[in-house]
Amino acid sequence: MRLLYPTDALAFGKMIDVDLAIGTARAYNDWLHASYLQRDPRLKGIALIPLQDPDAAVDELRRSVNELGMVGALLPSTGLKTHLGDKPYWPVYAEADRLGCCLSVHGGAHSGLGFDHLNVFAAIHALGHPFGITIAFASLVINGIFEKFPNARFGFLEGGVGWFLMALERLEGSYKAFTPYDPRAELLRLEPGESVATYILRHVKAGRIFVGVEGGEPALAYAVKTLGPEAFVFSSDFPHEVNIATCRHEIEEVLENEELSLEDKRSIFYRNAERLYGLAPAAQPAAPAGNR
Repeated sequence: MRLLYPTDALAFGKMIDVDLAIGTARAYNDWLHASYLQRDPRLKGIALIPLQDPDAAVDELRRSVNELGMVGALLPSTGLKTHLGDKPYWPVYAEADRLGCCLSVHGGAHSGLGFDHLNVFAAIHALGHPFGITIAFASLVINGIFEKFPNARFGFLEGGVGWFLMALERLEGSYKAFTPYDPRAELLRLEPGESVATYILRHVKAGRIFVGVEGGEPALAYAVKTLGPEAFVFSSDFPHEVNIATCRHEIEEVLENEELSLEDKRSIFYRNAERLYGLAPAAQPAAPAGNR
């Protein structure tokens, strides 16, 4: 299976004209369906939905999943009028919950995050992807989105694993120090004896939170060892910024990591993606000789 994400549309949240955003989302989804999804069943699409108008976003998410066969939709990490955990977007999450589909937060639009005056794009790119999805993740966690809409699945992609470790640590400490006043019971609800970190991991184990990873991440084995393998989904990002040789190299980096078991690698390479995108399980491959 190949999951098809947009590139230029990572900045879709910055489109100001509401009607243009609605039309653009519909046109993109129709084009993706006609050009790729109808031609090869191995290709699965991620829809654009116009969060500039949440009601229209609900309609387009429903149409994209039910009529066009998409497996979910993109949530821009930046550019929208408010944070992703805010109430205007709850109807979108309710529809994803009803459909049982995924919503993927993807980095890629970096203005307004404090990097606007940096003089080298490599620095902006390095920080922009993880910072954008970290902000979105914190908003969704603190506003209790994962328990409000338990049948929706959320992916946080193209930021690696380091931001996730930082978010667990920082949200844990800050929530203890500044536990919010919540008389309307609208924010996250911890179970007795639960911390924010264990709350997040509970939703990971339940299949509601997934984190995109790539090859060459020194912290990946540590994250799997301490948190478990269930969250992590390998992404090739092909053909954007990579080619066949670099994709192969990143795959080999994970395969050759002796700190990861064979079951860990299977989870990272395909099992977790099947869960995130609601795909049929792949046939179980035979274990190569010498693998754990």
